[in-house]
Amino acid sequence: GRAGWAAAATAHEKRLSYVVLDQEKDLGGTIYHYPRRKLVLVQPIEIPLWGPMKEGEYSKEQLLEILQDLNRRFQLKVRFGEKVMDVGRDGGVFSVKTPKGLYLSRFVVLALGRRGTPRKLGVPGEELPKVMYQLLDAESYTGQHILVVGGGDSAVEAVLGLARQPENKVTLSYRKEKLFRIKRKNEERIGELIRQRVIRPLFNSEVAQIREGVVRLQVGAKLMEMQNDF
Repeated sequence: GRAGWAAAATAHEKRLSYVVLDQEKDLGGTIYHYPRRKLVLVQPIEIPLWGPMKEGEYSKEQLLEILQDLNRRFQLKVRFGEKVMDVGRDGGVFSVKTPKGLYLSRFVVLALGRRGTPRKLGVPGEELPKVMYQLLDAESYTGQHILVVGGGDSAVEAVLGLARQPENKVTLSYRKEKLFRIKRKNEERIGELIRQRVIRPLFNSEVAQIREGVVRLQVGAKLMEMQNDF
């Protein structure tokens, strides 16, 4: 991911001995699992070996291109498909164990992020195969009744992607009365879709139960049931 690659680039720039271990089979970390063309806003920052990132936003594909270019130009020492199983310490030396071997190091940087630990709803039916915690490709869904749960940028971007696909019926459920702290462009885009009635917002709502073909929500004091495919 971005943090691991920034650490690797800094170590390379400082002529340190280093290695990056990544359980994924390709670069990108969380970015790699973003939906296609997802916009990632960044503050102006300086990437070691690369230089300043001056734009206000970059797409998933642009960020991956930068990482690929870094790797191509400087041959950063990254070992893919190597999951860290254990980290121990004996005196001033760390031992890092993977299925492929043991590494000894004076320092260990953990740049793990939070992907892989989704926040769950804790409601009946959540284990059904139609329930997912990330949207990789909105174009895979057409002509479906889809409920997106959440009020942050990830939820809004999922709604925006799904609403563009032919004949989808997209509903957004959020437990508060309005969306808070989302990117300005996302706020403008979803606001326009709501005004055009392309999507259906259900504020002050919570999922009560998920079943095959339907989902039940508590909306204020009322319990409602709606058709649902995903």
